[in-house]
Amino acid sequence: MKRTEKSNLVSSLHELLKDAGGVFVIENHGLTVKQTEDLRKQLKPIVSVFKVIKNRLFKLAVKDTGFAGVADMMKRPTAVAIATDPLAVTKVLAKFATDNPKLSIIGGKMDGDLLDAKGIEQLSKLPSLLEIRGTIARILIEPGARLARVSAEYGKKN
Repeated sequence: MKRTEKSNLVSSLHELLKDAGGVFVIENHGLTVKQTEDLRKQLKPIVSVFKVIKNRLFKLAVKDTGFAGVADMMKRPTAVAIATDPLAVTKVLAKFATDNPKLSIIGGKMDGDLLDAKGIEQLSKLPSLLEIRGTIARILIEPGARLARVSAEYGKKN
């Protein structure tokens, strides 16, 4: 990779990090190409970038962003996921790591908090925003639905 290509990569990653919801670092040593491509397909709708990148270049990219703490997690060759929907990424990574033990979740940063692998796994067990909205809607609609059923039954008896 030429110097200008490296510079362009660092600046584009830096711009993506400004709008990112979270950043996650994983080690994918021992995964086959097919497994890596499967992970990419699962992550594609919820990340802006999933890339195996040199640590030095990523450390330059996170400099002067809210994700500077993630640079300390990068000690071995790693892949980075820059998330647009960080909670969904935790779910995908945790499930994939369970199915493929060669994938190691190192950590990440989300909502200003540094996360280790256990923190990401705990977040993956939380319901998604869509599931929470559905539960709230069901709670709000249920009393009215019950009232309508009771009223309909009462009307049939009279």
